[in-house]
Amino acid sequence: MKTIPYPTYEDAAREYVGKFNALMQPMQEPAGNAARGVVDLPAEVLFERAEEIADLSAGLFQLAQQHLASGDPDVREGIRYHLTVQAAAELLFVIDLLQISEENNAVLSTAATKATHGAALREAISAVEKSLFVPVGQGLPTDASYRAASESATISEAALGLKLAVDSTATNIVHKVQELGGDMAFELVTGTQWTDLTRGASLGVEEIRTILESVHKGAAGRLVPAVYEKVAALLNTEMAAEARLKILGWLDKMKEADRIDLFNALVYKFYGVEALKKSVSAVERSAAQLDSINRCSDLIRAFSDKFTFLVDRMRKLEDAIRLGSQVESPQFRLVTIALQVALLSALVYAGKDYVHQDLAGILNRLKIED
Repeated sequence: MKTIPYPTYEDAAREYVGKFNALMQPMQEPAGNAARGVVDLPAEVLFERAEEIADLSAGLFQLAQQHLASGDPDVREGIRYHLTVQAAAELLFVIDLLQISEENNAVLSTAATKATHGAALREAISAVEKSLFVPVGQGLPTDASYRAASESATISEAALGLKLAVDSTATNIVHKVQELGGDMAFELVTGTQWTDLTRGASLGVEEIRTILESVHKGAAGRLVPAVYEKVAALLNTEMAAEARLKILGWLDKMKEADRIDLFNALVYKFYGVEALKKSVSAVERSAAQLDSINRCSDLIRAFSDKFTFLVDRMRKLEDAIRLGSQVESPQFRLVTIALQVALLSALVYAGKDYVHQDLAGILNRLKIED
């Protein structure tokens, strides 16, 4: 791996986006070089640029570590947004590289498949570029409709507004996790052999690197472990293994009960939403000031919008993983299982953090306010 000579994450990110944008630039194809990817570049040029992106991806992830370890939750939230869109773009690019390898081995992709992958990759690159305009320290974008201050005139009105904000935000977070997580769980339980699922879920980045080096040389073999590192980083390192085990346990329960909808009940119980809602009533009995309650209601509504944005980005990454699962390679299928379990774990625990740390934290501060 080359050392990336960029002083900051932002400097490296600009170069990274530039390399991806260059994939979209048409160029004259040399004679005799017929194999091209969905980005319409000659294969030789495409693989050369893939090596450059692989180098930049590794360096960018190194620079992202300081943000992942930040004490500011907005910074941690912002860098995970960046990593999510980067992982989707890189994985889709890998799929294109593998398509070229298949074509060189006379396993031709259909025009429809190429068009689907091409559109997804272009959209993913656009998302990476848009992320550059959201500084890491800003966290996740929020809709303007949640930025107007609440104007309840009495403590009772403000407490009611707070209760409604908590109810709607907690409900939205749970439903978003159940919707996307349920789709992912269904895919894993019904579309995967249990032995493959347990093996894939246990893979770490070094094992993935070893598996891929045996079958995919060059940039493709380097980029997929980078994708996994970014997906795994969506979870706090200290809880990553525990989270994957819990999710695997949930999948086992769903398989044994032959009930996919069991996922919804498991999420609801895990989040303890009822206890959170009950804690709102203590705010009215506290010494919290009117303006503080109104301000906290606005913050809680913004969390709903932030989480919706995050889940939308995760869904795009899940779409990329599903496209990757179509690659005709048992080894690569194991890797996509590892990616799906890691992403499902990150989704479930991200929702839990919003409910337990963010929403509950705001309510606790109000209850003890003098």
